[in-house]
Amino acid sequence: MQIDVDKIIDDRPISALQLRVFVFCALVALLDAVDSQAIGVAGPLIRDALKLSPVAFSPAYSAGLLGAAIGALAFGPVSDHFGRRPTLVFTTAVFGFFTCLTALAGSFPVLVIYRVIAGLGLGGATPCFITLAAEYAPKRNRAMLVSLLWAGYPLGNAVGGFTTSYVIAHFSWPMVFYTGGIPTLILAALLFLFLPESVRFLAATGKRTAAERIARRLDRDLTEGAELMASRKVPGRRIPLRDLFTEGRAATTILLGFVLYFGFWSTTVIVLQTPTLFREAGMPLSTAALLVGLYSLVATIGMAAAGRLVDRFGAVRALVPPFVAGAVLLGALGFVASSPVAAGAIMLSLGLTVSVGASGAIALAASSYPTIMRSAGTGWAMAMGRFGQVCSPIAVGAMLSLGLGPARILAVMAIAPLLGGGCVLLRGAFQSGRAAWDVLIEKSA
Repeated sequence: MQIDVDKIIDDRPISALQLRVFVFCALVALLDAVDSQAIGVAGPLIRDALKLSPVAFSPAYSAGLLGAAIGALAFGPVSDHFGRRPTLVFTTAVFGFFTCLTALAGSFPVLVIYRVIAGLGLGGATPCFITLAAEYAPKRNRAMLVSLLWAGYPLGNAVGGFTTSYVIAHFSWPMVFYTGGIPTLILAALLFLFLPESVRFLAATGKRTAAERIARRLDRDLTEGAELMASRKVPGRRIPLRDLFTEGRAATTILLGFVLYFGFWSTTVIVLQTPTLFREAGMPLSTAALLVGLYSLVATIGMAAAGRLVDRFGAVRALVPPFVAGAVLLGALGFVASSPVAAGAIMLSLGLTVSVGASGAIALAASSYPTIMRSAGTGWAMAMGRFGQVCSPIAVGAMLSLGLGPARILAVMAIAPLLGGGCVLLRGAFQSGRAAWDVLIEKSA
């Protein structure tokens, strides 16, 4: 008897095994954020210890983000070839190990190298856990569950901010990296022991025995000797990135990449640049940090809801309004940057706008490709998002060096979410046009 593995997942209630996968993936996302923001808190103290100027030390802030962009691009195809589980275990262990090593860096070049390698692992883990969660999620809930687990990222920003503020107050700066790195290494060990491989991936690559063993944990009534069927690929074939641009996928790949680029650009401005801009406007740094923490908590809710909105209303109606509203709010933020109350109200509102658009785009990326290239496609989109994170601080720094004030800088930055919304509209128009063309071809045949 031949049984479609997709039906086992799509037609049954979510099992305990699937919940375990979702929790593990959410924990990786949370620790990703904890590690990413650690350098922001410890950076000034490291800079003083190494006796460097702010300008000379600035590459340390973007080193991890650059590594994450490269890692997301490189490890997506690796995951499609070797499997989601081994790649996720490896990349999680890498970013945990080199986060701990950052605490031992005795010179600036060594610090930058450690941050780049930690970023490689951190970025490489992202397409793996997003793809693994997507492949264990029923189709009816896939977008919602992917965006829900990515909500662990802003939650990690909040948890990391509160944790590192306590650690810095009571310990020396190296403890900040041990606080993030040691739990990550523990999580890598737990992933190795208890995380299953994607049953869709096993079935698609012809590993029937392993796929059947996991399928029986999802459906205990599975017929003995049943043959699990899925989209097949030639064993040992590598999935190059060029496959993402063939067979009509080029427009989707390019537009999703730019949606993530502009979405992550916008959220990075909010999380990493607003404290500096608020301080330039006269707001105390402690108050600015509190507002970022509040934004992160609200963004957790917004990101968790993004996939459900996409499932219910479609990508265009669910994501374009949040991007447009985020552009308006971000542009207005600079004019009230000196008022904690007004700035706080806008920051809270931003948590339900731009973050929704970025998270919804991640859910779209996880649903837009077949199993054999899903991790590569997700990795491409996340790499574009990471490059947005790298470029955003550079743009703000350049405008600050030109003497522009917070109001003008944030007004310029507000263009990014508008462009993100525009890319969503273009993707929707392309898909509608292609669907109409397919119907026309079918009727003519």
